Amino acid sequence: MNINKFFELAKEKGLEAAEVVIMRSTSTDMSVYNKSIENYSMASTINIYARGIYNGQMGFAMSEKDDKTTAQYLISQIKAAASVSESEDLSIIFQGSEKYKKRNFYNNELEHISESAKLEKLFEIEEKLRNSNSKISDIEGVGYNEVESDQRFYNSYGLKLATKQNYYYYHASVVAKDGDDVKTSYKVFLDNDFTKFDVDSFVKDLSESVIKKLGGKPTETKSYPVVFNPRMTASLLGAYLSSASADRVEKRTSLFADKLNGRVASSKVTVLDAPLTKNIFYRYFDDEGVAKTNKPIIKNGILQTFLHNLSTATKMGVEPTGHGRNTGGKISVGISNITLKPGRVDFDTMIKDVKEGVLITELMGLHSGLNPTSGDFSLQASGFMIKDGKVGEPVNLITVAGNLIKLFKDVQAVSNENELQLSSYTTSSILVKNLNIAG
Repeated sequence: MNINKFFELAKEKGLEAAEVVIMRSTSTDMSVYNKSIENYSMASTINIYARGIYNGQMGFAMSEKDDKTTAQYLISQIKAAASVSESEDLSIIFQGSEKYKKRNFYNNELEHISESAKLEKLFEIEEKLRNSNSKISDIEGVGYNEVESDQRFYNSYGLKLATKQNYYYYHASVVAKDGDDVKTSYKVFLDNDFTKFDVDSFVKDLSESVIKKLGGKPTETKSYPVVFNPRMTASLLGAYLSSASADRVEKRTSLFADKLNGRVASSKVTVLDAPLTKNIFYRYFDDEGVAKTNKPIIKNGILQTFLHNLSTATKMGVEPTGHGRNTGGKISVGISNITLKPGRVDFDTMIKDVKEGVLITELMGLHSGLNPTSGDFSLQASGFMIKDGKVGEPVNLITVAGNLIKLFKDVQAVSNENELQLSSYTTSSILVKNLNIAG
């Protein structure tokens, strides 16, 4: 599609302002099972999202093809959608930020690694997992996923932005069996530098993690100090930070309503909006073209800001924060690239004074077991006992219950780990004063 002609046609058809986002992506998926290729697929997609203001209302359109008819189609759909729009969101096409911190972390070398080399590692992982311990009874799956995306943003004010990223991840799931006791474990390695992946280290970690789970039993029902590992911290933090969305604050469904500049967490908790961090999720503009910046959301437990798109920021009389997310028909508030500031002590030091506690390594049912309005939760979990400052025997079939606000206010320590998750969150283990656990 000729971008200049699109904007010329948009003006001719009466659009006051317009915007186009072209997203191209390619993905590679491979998996092996029992020494055979289970799946090998490659896909390429293009999605063109367009917005425009017509008679004061915003209209949306989307196309999965790019040819000489696309511009006309998008504009007619924008006008049709605007004509029936009843949205309370403000109709804004952004003219542009003063400064953008454009950087590129795309790794050109990744696309030059042969598919056979990527596949060979899958078979190597499977074989080494199978031979790593006699109690491993099955390799449920070993897979490789690679994603490359290219996003280009244009609007009728002359704003032009572009970003390109790529990454891959290896993942595997194993089953261990000891008599009637059966446990599973899953591991992911994420990066865009292929040389950083070490098969032996990956296999060792996964094999040891599943074997450690064997023999797990429910624990005594009572209140315990609880430690969440980095992956579980990321899950809880994601649910917690949804309350920082100005859209939820507007609707009075946020746990943070009326708490701006007030305490929402322990002084040990500092959470950063960190889109400009040097990693594979680096992003310097949002889906409305607003420049992204690194800034604290929660600083030493005090809520510093809500997260805004252009509409919510304008309504509240503040600057946009770069969190506009195009969901294919509406601009919502999107939250990603979050960093929990690591503490100063390592994991072993963090738990050394815990006489009896529980380390949670898995949570189930976060979406169904959490009330987003009250923050109350009751979740199935598994993990390990902590006794006299050491991680001990495995526990499973337990339920952990509490309230998100109280949980984060009761954080006593954050470890100095710094793990990047598939969710784009970078997190550490946290020690919570106490939570109710039912065995």
